[in-house]
Amino acid sequence: MKAACLLIFPVLLGCCHSDPHDNGDQIESLDISPDDQKVLLLSTREGATTVFEINADGRSPRLILKPTGDGLFSNPRYSPDGKKILFIKHFKKTFWESTIFISNRDGTRVQELTPGGELITEAIFSTKGGDVLYCSAKQFNTSKKKGTTDVRGFDIYAIHVTDRKVTKLSKLNAFGIDNLSEISERYIMFHLNAGKKSGIYSFEKDNPARTQRIFPVNGTQESNLLDKPGYAPDRFLVFTALSELYTMNLITHKAERIYDARAGHLIEMLTGFHTKSRVLFKKFDESTLTALNTDGTEIRSIDVEFPQ
Repeated sequence: MKAACLLIFPVLLGCCHSDPHDNGDQIESLDISPDDQKVLLLSTREGATTVFEINADGRSPRLILKPTGDGLFSNPRYSPDGKKILFIKHFKKTFWESTIFISNRDGTRVQELTPGGELITEAIFSTKGGDVLYCSAKQFNTSKKKGTTDVRGFDIYAIHVTDRKVTKLSKLNAFGIDNLSEISERYIMFHLNAGKKSGIYSFEKDNPARTQRIFPVNGTQESNLLDKPGYAPDRFLVFTALSELYTMNLITHKAERIYDARAGHLIEMLTGFHTKSRVLFKKFDESTLTALNTDGTEIRSIDVEFPQ
Protein backbone atom coordinates (compact mmCIF):
# COMPACT_ATOMS: atom_id res chain seq x y z
CA MET A 1 0.00 0.00 0.00
CA LYS A 2 3.00 2.28 -0.09
CA ALA A 3 3.54 3.13 -3.72
CA ALA A 4 4.07 6.31 -5.64
CA CYS A 5 2.06 5.37 -8.67
CA LEU A 6 0.99 6.62 -12.05
CA LEU A 7 -2.72 7.25 -12.03
CA ILE A 8 -4.19 7.86 -15.46
CA PHE A 9 -7.76 8.99 -16.12
CA PRO A 10 -8.19 8.85 -19.92
CA VAL A 11 -11.43 10.69 -19.30
CA LEU A 12 -12.26 11.29 -15.64
CA LEU A 13 -15.91 11.70 -16.42
CA GLY A 14 -18.20 11.11 -19.33
CA CYS A 15 -16.62 8.02 -20.84
CA CYS A 16 -18.35 6.98 -24.03
CA HIS A 17 -20.59 4.07 -23.11
CA SER A 18 -23.13 2.55 -25.43
CA ASP A 19 -26.66 3.19 -24.23
CA PRO A 20 -29.65 1.07 -25.15
CA HIS A 21 -31.94 4.09 -24.71
CA ASP A 22 -29.64 6.21 -26.95
CA ASN A 23 -30.68 9.49 -25.34
CA GLY A 24 -27.11 10.75 -24.97
CA ASP A 25 -27.25 10.99 -21.16
CA GLN A 26 -24.93 8.78 -19.13
CA ILE A 27 -25.29 8.32 -15.36
CA GLU A 28 -21.92 8.71 -13.67
CA SER A 29 -22.80 8.97 -9.97
CA LEU A 30 -25.73 8.34 -7.62
CA ASP A 31 -26.69 8.95 -4.00
CA ILE A 32 -29.88 8.36 -1.99
CA SER A 33 -31.44 11.05 0.20
CA PRO A 34 -31.51 10.39 3.97
CA ASP A 35 -35.27 9.71 3.87
CA ASP A 36 -34.88 7.35 0.87
CA GLN A 37 -37.39 9.39 -1.14
CA LYS A 38 -35.00 10.99 -3.67
CA VAL A 39 -31.93 10.04 -5.71
CA LEU A 40 -29.18 12.51 -6.53
CA LEU A 41 -27.58 11.86 -9.92
CA LEU A 42 -24.76 13.19 -12.03
CA SER A 43 -25.05 12.70 -15.77
CA THR A 44 -22.85 13.51 -18.73
CA ARG A 45 -23.76 14.42 -22.28
CA GLU A 46 -21.25 15.40 -24.95
CA GLY A 47 -18.57 16.09 -22.34
CA ALA A 48 -20.76 18.28 -20.11
CA THR A 49 -21.95 17.34 -16.62
CA THR A 50 -25.31 17.95 -14.96
CA VAL A 51 -26.46 17.33 -11.37
CA PHE A 52 -30.15 16.59 -10.85
CA GLU A 53 -32.56 14.88 -8.48
CA ILE A 54 -35.34 12.37 -9.16
CA ASN A 55 -37.98 10.66 -7.06
CA ALA A 56 -37.10 7.14 -5.93
CA ASP A 57 -39.32 5.80 -8.74
CA GLY A 58 -37.15 7.57 -11.34
CA ARG A 59 -39.67 10.30 -12.17
CA SER A 60 -39.97 14.08 -11.74
CA PRO A 61 -36.38 15.15 -12.49
CA ARG A 62 -35.31 18.44 -10.93
CA LEU A 63 -32.24 20.24 -12.25
CA ILE A 64 -29.78 21.30 -9.54
CA LEU A 65 -26.52 22.25 -11.32
CA LYS A 66 -26.29 23.13 -15.00
CA PRO A 67 -23.14 22.37 -17.03
CA THR A 68 -20.43 25.01 -16.78
CA GLY A 69 -17.92 26.07 -19.40
CA ASP A 70 -14.88 26.09 -17.12
CA GLY A 71 -15.08 22.60 -15.59
CA LEU A 72 -16.79 19.31 -14.90
CA PHE A 73 -18.73 18.19 -11.83
CA SER A 74 -18.41 14.84 -10.08
CA ASN A 75 -19.50 13.00 -6.93
CA PRO A 76 -22.67 14.87 -5.74
CA ARG A 77 -23.67 13.70 -2.23
CA TYR A 78 -26.40 14.55 0.28
CA SER A 79 -25.71 15.86 3.76
CA PRO A 80 -27.02 13.73 6.68
CA ASP A 81 -30.01 16.05 7.18
CA GLY A 82 -30.69 16.23 3.44
CA LYS A 83 -30.61 20.03 3.40
CA LYS A 84 -27.30 20.43 1.57
CA ILE A 85 -25.23 18.67 -1.04
CA LEU A 86 -21.55 18.61 -1.86
CA PHE A 87 -19.85 18.05 -5.18
CA ILE A 88 -16.38 18.16 -6.72
CA LYS A 89 -15.46 20.46 -9.57
CA HIS A 90 -12.55 19.68 -11.89
CA PHE A 91 -11.36 22.76 -13.76
CA LYS A 92 -10.58 22.34 -17.45
CA LYS A 93 -7.48 24.55 -17.42
CA THR A 94 -5.94 22.58 -14.53
CA PHE A 95 -7.87 19.33 -14.78
CA TRP A 96 -5.67 17.47 -12.31
CA GLU A 97 -6.65 19.94 -9.62
CA SER A 98 -10.10 19.97 -8.11
CA THR A 99 -12.17 21.61 -5.41
CA ILE A 100 -15.02 20.51 -3.15
CA PHE A 101 -18.07 22.76 -3.09
CA ILE A 102 -21.09 22.80 -0.78
CA SER A 103 -24.50 24.21 -1.67
CA ASN A 104 -28.12 24.11 -0.63
CA ARG A 105 -29.97 21.05 -1.83
CA ASP A 106 -31.46 23.03 -4.71
CA GLY A 107 -28.03 24.19 -5.90
CA THR A 108 -28.22 27.71 -4.49
CA ARG A 109 -25.59 29.40 -2.27
CA VAL A 110 -22.63 27.49 -3.67
CA GLN A 111 -19.54 27.82 -1.47
CA GLU A 112 -16.01 26.60 -2.06
CA LEU A 113 -14.80 24.30 0.74
CA THR A 114 -11.25 23.29 -0.23
CA PRO A 115 -8.67 25.73 -1.64
CA GLY A 116 -7.53 23.70 -4.67
CA GLY A 117 -4.03 22.54 -5.52
CA GLU A 118 -4.85 18.84 -5.09
CA LEU A 119 -6.57 16.03 -6.98
CA ILE A 120 -9.77 15.06 -5.15
CA THR A 121 -11.55 11.97 -6.43
CA GLU A 122 -14.33 11.48 -3.90
CA ALA A 123 -15.97 13.24 -0.95
CA ILE A 124 -18.78 12.55 1.53
CA PHE A 125 -20.32 14.28 4.52
CA SER A 126 -19.47 12.70 7.87
CA THR A 127 -22.32 11.02 9.71
CA LYS A 128 -22.99 14.15 11.75
CA GLY A 129 -22.32 16.54 8.87
CA GLY A 130 -19.78 18.75 10.61
CA ASP A 131 -16.90 17.38 8.56
CA VAL A 132 -16.40 16.36 4.96
CA LEU A 133 -14.28 13.26 4.35
CA TYR A 134 -12.43 13.12 1.06
CA CYS A 135 -9.82 11.22 -0.95
CA SER A 136 -6.94 13.34 -2.20
CA ALA A 137 -3.50 13.20 -3.75
CA LYS A 138 -1.62 16.37 -2.94
CA GLN A 139 1.50 15.53 -4.96
CA PHE A 140 1.39 15.22 -8.73
CA ASN A 141 3.38 16.31 -11.75
CA THR A 142 2.10 16.64 -15.29
CA SER A 143 4.31 15.81 -18.25
CA LYS A 144 3.23 17.88 -21.26
CA LYS A 145 5.59 15.88 -23.45
CA LYS A 146 4.19 12.49 -22.45
CA GLY A 147 0.65 13.67 -21.83
CA THR A 148 0.47 11.86 -18.47
CA THR A 149 0.25 12.86 -14.85
CA ASP A 150 2.24 11.18 -12.10
CA VAL A 151 0.11 11.09 -8.95
CA ARG A 152 1.63 10.30 -5.57
CA GLY A 153 0.06 9.46 -2.28
CA PHE A 154 -3.72 9.14 -2.11
CA ASP A 155 -4.97 9.41 1.45
CA ILE A 156 -8.19 10.17 3.32
CA TYR A 157 -8.67 13.61 4.86
CA ALA A 158 -11.34 15.41 6.88
CA ILE A 159 -12.10 19.10 6.56
CA HIS A 160 -14.32 20.91 9.05
CA VAL A 161 -17.17 22.66 7.26
CA THR A 162 -17.06 25.76 9.48
CA ASP A 163 -13.40 26.57 10.15
CA ARG A 164 -11.92 24.70 7.11
CA LYS A 165 -9.39 22.89 9.33
CA VAL A 166 -7.95 19.86 7.50
CA THR A 167 -6.93 16.64 9.26
CA LYS A 168 -5.16 13.74 7.57
CA LEU A 169 -6.96 10.58 8.70
CA SER A 170 -5.08 7.79 6.94
CA LYS A 171 -1.50 6.72 6.26
CA LEU A 172 -2.05 4.78 3.06
CA ASN A 173 -0.02 6.55 0.37
CA ALA A 174 -2.17 4.56 -2.04
CA PHE A 175 -2.51 4.17 -5.79
CA GLY A 176 -6.19 5.05 -5.52
CA ILE A 177 -9.03 5.16 -3.01
CA ASP A 178 -12.73 5.09 -3.85
CA ASN A 179 -16.16 4.21 -2.46
CA LEU A 180 -15.50 6.11 0.72
CA SER A 181 -18.12 5.64 3.45
CA GLU A 182 -18.61 5.50 7.19
CA ILE A 183 -19.83 2.30 8.82
CA SER A 184 -20.33 4.34 11.99
CA GLU A 185 -19.01 7.52 13.58
CA ARG A 186 -15.96 5.47 14.53
CA TYR A 187 -15.10 3.45 11.42
CA ILE A 188 -14.27 4.55 7.87
CA MET A 189 -14.60 2.06 5.02
CA PHE A 190 -13.22 2.30 1.48
CA HIS A 191 -11.96 0.40 -1.54
CA LEU A 192 -8.23 0.46 -2.11
CA ASN A 193 -6.50 0.12 -5.49
CA ALA A 194 -3.20 -1.59 -4.74
CA GLY A 195 -2.63 -4.45 -7.19
CA LYS A 196 -2.87 -7.80 -5.41
CA LYS A 197 -3.61 -5.95 -2.18
CA SER A 198 -6.69 -4.29 -3.68
CA GLY A 199 -9.91 -4.83 -1.78
CA ILE A 200 -12.20 -3.44 0.90
CA TYR A 201 -10.57 -1.93 3.97
CA SER A 202 -11.52 -0.04 7.11
CA PHE A 203 -9.84 1.75 9.98
CA GLU A 204 -10.75 3.52 13.19
CA LYS A 205 -10.55 7.30 13.00
CA ASP A 206 -8.58 7.33 16.25
CA ASN A 207 -6.23 4.58 15.08
CA PRO A 208 -5.61 5.00 11.33
CA ALA A 209 -2.43 2.91 11.39
CA ARG A 210 -4.54 -0.15 12.09
CA THR A 211 -6.00 -0.56 8.63
CA GLN A 212 -7.78 -3.89 8.18
CA ARG A 213 -9.00 -5.73 5.12
CA ILE A 214 -12.67 -6.68 5.23
CA PHE A 215 -13.35 -10.17 3.93
CA PRO A 216 -16.24 -12.59 4.66
CA VAL A 217 -15.46 -15.76 6.59
CA ASN A 218 -17.16 -17.79 3.86
CA GLY A 219 -15.70 -15.83 0.95
CA THR A 220 -15.55 -17.63 -2.38
CA GLN A 221 -14.06 -14.74 -4.39
CA GLU A 222 -10.49 -13.51 -4.24
CA SER A 223 -10.24 -10.63 -1.77
CA ASN A 224 -8.71 -8.31 -4.39
CA LEU A 225 -11.88 -8.65 -6.50
CA LEU A 226 -14.18 -7.20 -3.84
CA ASP A 227 -15.23 -3.67 -4.73
CA LYS A 228 -17.76 -0.85 -4.22
CA PRO A 229 -18.39 -1.27 -0.49
CA GLY A 230 -21.43 0.35 1.03
CA TYR A 231 -23.67 0.03 4.05
CA ALA A 232 -27.35 -0.84 4.42
CA PRO A 233 -29.40 -0.77 7.65
CA ASP A 234 -29.53 -3.77 9.98
CA ARG A 235 -25.75 -4.15 9.90
CA PHE A 236 -25.30 -5.23 6.31
CA LEU A 237 -22.17 -4.45 4.34
CA VAL A 238 -22.84 -4.55 0.59
CA PHE A 239 -20.18 -5.00 -2.06
CA THR A 240 -19.58 -6.35 -5.55
CA ALA A 241 -17.28 -8.87 -7.17
CA LEU A 242 -17.37 -8.09 -10.90
CA SER A 243 -20.99 -8.82 -11.96
CA GLU A 244 -22.09 -10.24 -8.59
CA LEU A 245 -23.66 -8.37 -5.68
CA TYR A 246 -23.14 -9.54 -2.10
CA THR A 247 -24.27 -8.64 1.38
CA MET A 248 -22.20 -9.44 4.47
CA ASN A 249 -23.63 -9.57 7.97
CA LEU A 250 -21.34 -7.45 10.16
CA ILE A 251 -22.07 -9.66 13.18
CA THR A 252 -21.48 -13.11 11.66
CA HIS A 253 -19.15 -11.86 8.88
CA LYS A 254 -20.88 -14.28 6.51
CA ALA A 255 -21.62 -13.13 2.96
CA GLU A 256 -24.48 -14.06 0.66
CA ARG A 257 -24.72 -13.46 -3.07
CA ILE A 258 -28.03 -11.72 -3.73
CA TYR A 259 -27.72 -10.75 -7.40
CA ASP A 260 -25.76 -11.62 -10.52
CA ALA A 261 -25.87 -9.16 -13.41
CA ARG A 262 -24.39 -11.76 -15.80
CA ALA A 263 -23.94 -11.27 -19.54
CA GLY A 264 -20.82 -9.21 -18.87
CA HIS A 265 -22.77 -6.42 -17.16
CA LEU A 266 -20.48 -5.27 -14.40
CA ILE A 267 -22.10 -3.44 -11.51
CA GLU A 268 -20.75 0.08 -11.96
CA MET A 269 -22.00 1.92 -8.86
CA LEU A 270 -23.74 0.86 -5.68
CA THR A 271 -25.23 2.38 -2.53
CA GLY A 272 -27.43 1.26 0.33
CA PHE A 273 -30.68 2.87 1.45
CA HIS A 274 -30.81 4.59 4.83
CA THR A 275 -34.10 3.55 6.45
CA LYS A 276 -34.55 0.05 5.05
CA SER A 277 -32.42 -2.96 4.15
CA ARG A 278 -32.35 -2.24 0.46
CA VAL A 279 -29.71 -1.56 -2.20
CA LEU A 280 -29.63 0.64 -5.30
CA PHE A 281 -27.16 0.09 -8.13
CA LYS A 282 -26.43 0.74 -11.78
CA LYS A 283 -25.02 -1.74 -14.26
CA PHE A 284 -22.40 -0.75 -16.80
CA ASP A 285 -23.80 0.24 -20.22
CA GLU A 286 -27.34 0.70 -18.88
CA SER A 287 -29.20 3.92 -18.09
CA THR A 288 -31.68 2.23 -15.75
CA LEU A 289 -31.19 1.71 -12.01
CA THR A 290 -31.95 -1.47 -10.08
CA ALA A 291 -33.18 -1.76 -6.49
CA LEU A 292 -33.58 -4.87 -4.35
CA ASN A 293 -33.71 -5.97 -0.73
CA THR A 294 -30.56 -7.18 1.02
CA ASP A 295 -32.00 -10.72 0.98
CA GLY A 296 -32.24 -10.59 -2.82
CA THR A 297 -36.02 -10.16 -3.01
CA GLU A 298 -38.21 -7.48 -4.62
CA ILE A 299 -35.94 -6.70 -7.55
CA ARG A 300 -37.16 -3.59 -9.37
CA SER A 301 -35.83 -1.83 -12.45
CA ILE A 302 -36.12 1.96 -12.41
CA ASP A 303 -36.23 3.99 -15.61
CA VAL A 304 -34.62 7.38 -15.09
CA GLU A 305 -36.19 10.56 -16.45
CA PHE A 306 -33.53 13.11 -17.31
CA PRO A 307 -34.11 16.88 -17.09
CA GLN A 308 -34.69 18.69 -20.37
